[in-house]
Amino acid sequence: MILIANCAFGQEKVTIDQNIVKYEIKDEFNRFDNIANELKKYKSFDIEISENSSIKILNQYSTGFTRHTISFEIDNNLNIINSDYEYWTDVAEIGTEYKILDIDFKLNQNPFQGTNGLRGQYEMKIKKVNENGEILKQITFKGKFKSFKGIDKSSSDYLWALEQNKVFYGITNENGVYLRPDKMPSLKSVHKVLTEKIKKIKGYKPNKIRAFVIINENGKIEKEPFRFFGDFGKLNKETQIQVKELLIEFTDWYPACVNEKEVKSQIPIVIGIE
Repeated sequence: MILIANCAFGQEKVTIDQNIVKYEIKDEFNRFDNIANELKKYKSFDIEISENSSIKILNQYSTGFTRHTISFEIDNNLNIINSDYEYWTDVAEIGTEYKILDIDFKLNQNPFQGTNGLRGQYEMKIKKVNENGEILKQITFKGKFKSFKGIDKSSSDYLWALEQNKVFYGITNENGVYLRPDKMPSLKSVHKVLTEKIKKIKGYKPNKIRAFVIINENGKIEKEPFRFFGDFGKLNKETQIQVKELLIEFTDWYPACVNEKEVKSQIPIVIGIE
């Protein structure tokens, strides 16, 4: 493992632009916000105001195998007096470091006049050099950040960023399904009626139903995605459709929970029909 870092001084002034790129869209910019701070107790975005009338803005994220940390220190004249780029990887690169060549940094407002609703975007040109100072490659890192402090948590902007953070940090998938809920779903209903109806379907049927299903917040199986596996996955489509419809109609579940709130989750189910 190695930490590769660079500090650069004397950068140009921050540009104030109220029309900088919207935060709540997917684009080429890496996103950082303080919603992640609440979800993971991890400072993806932070602002520090120092006694010497400067503000430090921190952005960072980790994938488990790599970690980026970017910070800027700005004086009250909006000059970038210090910038820092750190890159950690679990693959050792002895003597390798990254040097910042140029920064284009924009904010939507003057942070010395208030940080609620602060947004920013930046583009950093960086060179990777070896221990002899030879340039190995040049890269461009694009980032954007937003402070959601004080924002209405029912607003569309907040909810969009919340869902994106859940996906990024492996809490949910793209469909809002929780991957590791605090409490897994469990069968609530008696499945005697279900098994009797399945037995009446013509043709061969294995003695156990096996399927991957989504249990929603109301304790019902959703129509999609839905996948049989094992011997049941080998049955003809018509039989599969009939059994799927019966499962949806005749089973009720206690839904999964996160922080004692019902959530959507995915589980493999096995139900005997003998």
